[in-house]
Amino acid sequence: MKASAKGMSGKSKTDYVKDVLVSLFGGYGITFLGIVILAFLLLMLQISEDMVDIGIIIIYVLACLTAGVIIGKRTKMKKFLWGMFAGGMYFLVLLVMSLILHNTLGGAGKDIITVFLICAGSGTLGGMIS
Repeated sequence: MKASAKGMSGKSKTDYVKDVLVSLFGGYGITFLGIVILAFLLLMLQISEDMVDIGIIIIYVLACLTAGVIIGKRTKMKKFLWGMFAGGMYFLVLLVMSLILHNTLGGAGKDIITVFLICAGSGTLGGMIS
């Protein structure tokens, strides 16, 4: 591989893409587990809609925190920026999937900035503690 294609850390752009994908898969793995647990609680305990909303926020935080930790451990430099990037990518995939499934943002349009800040902030924190 060409020396110019590698960054200061000796990693190629392909390596960074892999790092981002691995971190996103980790984050979405946590999302899957969180949704399963939340659905079980909803079924068994008949929790309120407010509790479901809180549960979804907790899932976002844990998923982006996980993605940030994973990418921080893999990149080993500028971890907080890579964590923020992973959180932002998590949000972007979430937004695109929501638009594909619903063809609109609906009532969630006003919460987009808040969800983005939660995702990017949690990813940044994950990168920092990695």
